[in-house]
Amino acid sequence: MEFPKINVSSKEDIQYISQIWRKTLYGRLAEEHIRNGDSELIDQVQQLLDQWIEDIMKMASSNIDINGIPYEQAIADEEFEPLDEALARKVQAQQLQVEELTLKVAERRKRVPEQVKMLLDDAIKRQSALADRVEFESQSENNAEAEIEDVSLERSDLIAQEYASSIALLSDLRKNVSSNITRLENAQAIVDDILP
Repeated sequence: MEFPKINVSSKEDIQYISQIWRKTLYGRLAEEHIRNGDSELIDQVQQLLDQWIEDIMKMASSNIDINGIPYEQAIADEEFEPLDEALARKVQAQQLQVEELTLKVAERRKRVPEQVKMLLDDAIKRQSALADRVEFESQSENNAEAEIEDVSLERSDLIAQEYASSIALLSDLRKNVSSNITRLENAQAIVDDILP
């Protein structure tokens, strides 16, 4: 089970706690040993107490944050920005919102193309079904024959002349084409005989 870290607002708080311990320990030491007057012993004990306080702070440092910054990093940095708790909560809320929106975008990128495909397929099926249901209005045969009879050909004599001249031209072409084919076959036979 992990315990929450102790959060202090500044380095001065840590220094204040260290000074209180130091004053308390020196005060006890002074009460006991100043009466005897052994200054060398008092200096050695003060050094040991200072080392002990430093060791205690090092052991406790993994459980202390200074303005949300780990103890080692905050002590090493000369200056650091103090933590604004309200701003930190807002940042965390925004990060959660970004993650949620990223998940939504990823989900929609996966789901929307399938939905669009389904909608397009459905629209195509509906249009096909609608096209199959459309019935063209057909005219009865009697009405069609009546309309054909009602149509009068303008310039009927001109059409008859054009028809007659076209038939004459076609018969001339038939004669010429057959004679030209015969000449072409004869020319091809001569070319085949001449060329090896």
